[in-house]
Amino acid sequence: MAIDRIKGSGGTRADTLSLGGLRAFVTVIEEESFSKAAAKLGVSQPTVSLQVQALEQACGVRLLNRSRTPTLTREGRELLVKARLVLSGMRELETAISGFRNLTHGRLALGFSSPQHALPMLARFLRSHPLVEVSTQSGNTDSLLAGVAACRVDVAVVTLENLPAGFHCLPVARQRLLLCVRRDHPWVGRRTIRMEQLDGQPLVLREPGSMTRRMFERAWAAAKLKPRENLEVCSREALKEAVAAGLGAGIVLSGEFGSDERLETITLTAPATEAGVYAVCLDGTTALPAIAAFLKASTTT
Repeated sequence: MAIDRIKGSGGTRADTLSLGGLRAFVTVIEEESFSKAAAKLGVSQPTVSLQVQALEQACGVRLLNRSRTPTLTREGRELLVKARLVLSGMRELETAISGFRNLTHGRLALGFSSPQHALPMLARFLRSHPLVEVSTQSGNTDSLLAGVAACRVDVAVVTLENLPAGFHCLPVARQRLLLCVRRDHPWVGRRTIRMEQLDGQPLVLREPGSMTRRMFERAWAAAKLKPRENLEVCSREALKEAVAAGLGAGIVLSGEFGSDERLETITLTAPATEAGVYAVCLDGTTALPAIAAFLKASTTT
């Protein structure tokens, strides 16, 4: 009979193996008594007898010779080793499940588009749960949301303007668009720049799919400026290097710029230049221990 037909200890159908029956059978042999087996398992002796009887019915053979000291039949000897292997595997499974629940081991796949926000959260998480194995990946908002949807990423820390359906989104910070220029740029020292002043200037932009690019294009359109060709790069690090090389002014998010002594940032004054940073996971996964613990770390300062 296939192992996948094993059910919980309540199963007593004649064609269904019961873990309770296997435990009762093995314990009766180990204790050499139905009454001692019942005491060890914390159930009544009639319950043990019924569980062993149901196991015999499921197997279609007698497993024990009932006497003052129960003994194994030939079929019982054959089943005993297999039953012990199954119960040993169940104990290992229960230990693993307990570890997952208590976060004494387990895994968390974390994605982020904003390392300046995500990594302090990760540090707080690991201080409380140092035995959890964490894998990380960086990317833009679209690629990370796709990773969460496909269960390749457990939690992603990303910038969002609108909250997507099917995801649990926990707000953790706000950030806005900034202009990034070299320290020798004529605009260095200014506190703000209007979007209209960028018209005709060489710009360095993030790739499509990044929230930085999406927010900039919406702000550009809101200012009624015509699209133009700009240099496109695939990461914030490449954007910084392009700006430092004199290829144009860059568009960055305030929470993602970090610091670079070669560059300065200036606030852009335009509609639609602010968005939120969120810790995002799939709806229905917030109760999973590792995800729940990371979300808690996301809101702890």
